[in-house]
Amino acid sequence: MYRLPHKSSIKIARLLLAVVLLMGSGTVIAQNVSSPYSIIGIGDLESSYFNRTSGMANTGIAYQNDKYITLNNPASLGNLQNQLFLVELAGRGLLVNYSGSALGSSASGKDFGVERFSMGVRVKKWWGSAVGFMPFSTSNYYFTGSTSLQGTSSTIPEQVSGNGGVNRYFFANGFRISRHLTVGVTTSFLAGSLMQQDTLVSPDLNTGIFSTKDVYLRNWYFDYGIQYYLPINKKWQLNVGATYAQRTALRAQTSALVTDEKGDTLTNQVISNTFFTLPEYSGVGIALIKDNKLSFLADYRHQAWSSLNVSGLNYSLVNANRYSLGTEYSRQKEYMNLAYEMFHLQAGVFYEQSYLKIGNQQIDTKGFTLGAGFNSKRSTLSYHFAFEYGSRGSRNSVIKENYQSFTIGLSYKDFWNTRGKKYD
Repeated sequence: MYRLPHKSSIKIARLLLAVVLLMGSGTVIAQNVSSPYSIIGIGDLESSYFNRTSGMANTGIAYQNDKYITLNNPASLGNLQNQLFLVELAGRGLLVNYSGSALGSSASGKDFGVERFSMGVRVKKWWGSAVGFMPFSTSNYYFTGSTSLQGTSSTIPEQVSGNGGVNRYFFANGFRISRHLTVGVTTSFLAGSLMQQDTLVSPDLNTGIFSTKDVYLRNWYFDYGIQYYLPINKKWQLNVGATYAQRTALRAQTSALVTDEKGDTLTNQVISNTFFTLPEYSGVGIALIKDNKLSFLADYRHQAWSSLNVSGLNYSLVNANRYSLGTEYSRQKEYMNLAYEMFHLQAGVFYEQSYLKIGNQQIDTKGFTLGAGFNSKRSTLSYHFAFEYGSRGSRNSVIKENYQSFTIGLSYKDFWNTRGKKYD
């Protein structure tokens, strides 16, 4: 029978709510990691979902878990546990080391940020739903150098820096069509801004020009998913899944402010109202599960950037591809005819070709992940930890990034809308 939440569960729910409110005020998130390649486009596109699949290299297009919100494929929400209300929160710490011919010496950076908040519930026997927000892209860079003065042979020091990104506010739904088939759709509102500052200062002449460009981006974004599972025999089960998102144009408004060394405004205007186009996206995945305890997964994701024909000085946008493999072991025991998970262990590997091509070289990333999690014995909280090590670029790249990331996830569970019925 349904029981009222324990006092500790109420305290936990209040704590999660307080963290979310702090996220909105910007007091939780700190950022000092620069990504030089994020100067192009809308920055670095986020490939992590900050969820249960983080320890499996974010491999999860065919993944199903009825006690977690898995947005790798919205169709998985159609399998959420009945009468279970979920609240999830995830943060990531990042350590990056930089090297390459463009740097006089190696450099490093670190940061920590709360990356995802989501709530989910099974609305009907055939319908699961989730809302929340997470990053879609991030931009953070800083360059120093010099530029030539027009009409002369002289140069002047220049500094270029930028930051910002696009956030994703989502409403995801999964629907059970039949015993083995689910479909889903995620309706997202993408919104954010990118700021770039360019500073030209002449120490000899005591003059300078300071320019700030702000780009505001927004629009609706839809992605779709389907999953099908088929029992092979009494022990093994096969899951297949696919995801798709159509080409979407983000509305972009650009404003520019130019001042001199005295702070006097030289220019302040909206210079363009244009669009930045996101390409068509598709993904496929497969999973083999033994006794609902041991899983082997594989994903492939593709973004058709080449069809947009975007290029600039020594760079172009090309098709992006991501390949990943993951495995998970779940230790379970029976309690009151229900399977109770004690802990889980995960591992994964991935290789990604980004949408950015510098000169003749497409920037790629490769790495591995490890993950583990367990359920609290004193509350309805679940904990998940994931470690990722990766390398972006190669020895021939202008800048190479070696990074380590640590993801911490919290999942709070409670009953809802039981009306005196027995929890199942």
